[in-house]
Amino acid sequence: MEFKTYEESRLEDLGKLVKDVVNDWPVDPWYPTMEQLKEAYDTNENFTPETRHFLYDGDKLVAFLSSALEDEVEGVQWGSIHMPFIRKGYEKVEQELFDKTIELLKSKGAQKIRVNARPEYGYIPELLEKWGFEKKEETGKRIILSASKFADSKYTKPDYFHELDLNTDEGLAKFKKFYLKARTEVTEENFDETMNTFRERDLTISCVVAKKDEILSYGLLYKANQPKRSFMSSIPVFSKDHEYILKEMVDFMANKAIKEGYEEIYHQLVNQENEELYKKIGIEFTPSFRYELELE
Repeated sequence: MEFKTYEESRLEDLGKLVKDVVNDWPVDPWYPTMEQLKEAYDTNENFTPETRHFLYDGDKLVAFLSSALEDEVEGVQWGSIHMPFIRKGYEKVEQELFDKTIELLKSKGAQKIRVNARPEYGYIPELLEKWGFEKKEETGKRIILSASKFADSKYTKPDYFHELDLNTDEGLAKFKKFYLKARTEVTEENFDETMNTFRERDLTISCVVAKKDEILSYGLLYKANQPKRSFMSSIPVFSKDHEYILKEMVDFMANKAIKEGYEEIYHQLVNQENEELYKKIGIEFTPSFRYELELE
């Protein structure tokens, strides 16, 4: 067994390892493509090749774990790790991989380590606890929907569903008013920047739901980094009298996703107060947890 650090030529091995590992997981997690990783590493002037730990058995990559030195917060120097990928049949290298990573982070001054993980990440939650990490607060909830589950070949959208073109000034002006109403954390000053982010991710649709002059909801659908996956924005429900609109919007977005060639829809729970409404239509989000380890 031999540890090696990052070289571009090893990304092909990493791609194969990740694919083999997540193949047994109940949900395929989002992970950058090797092209995206290469671009990120090439453009990050602070990138540290030595914090990418490739463990080889001869010519076979059997484990990989990336780490980083993070910011100092309230006098504590933080480090972080990402998902440890370990090939099936090589569980024996778990401790070796951990020791190598922690040793390096400690040498860089890290006092505590953090990592985020989800219950559906295969062996990872159990492995983190085995390594001594303590589960802390929940950091968010998401679901990856099968678009076909909510799509219907006979679907007809309600006449009060309207699609806007956010690439036009007129469409953007209409959208701005109720987007800021729903997302209070977004200020008028940074609205344009937020919209540019959506556009850069190849916005497929903006849908506004309105009856007469009353806005009921909206939704955005845009491409993800995986070919058959799309991202769906939050779906606000402005009034308790219109809670039914959540299901109507999900149905509309699912049918639109199928039409555009998407098989999956990645959706985060932004409006916490609507979680029970989602459950009523068969959508249950899975949480992400922050784990922490204090170094000796």
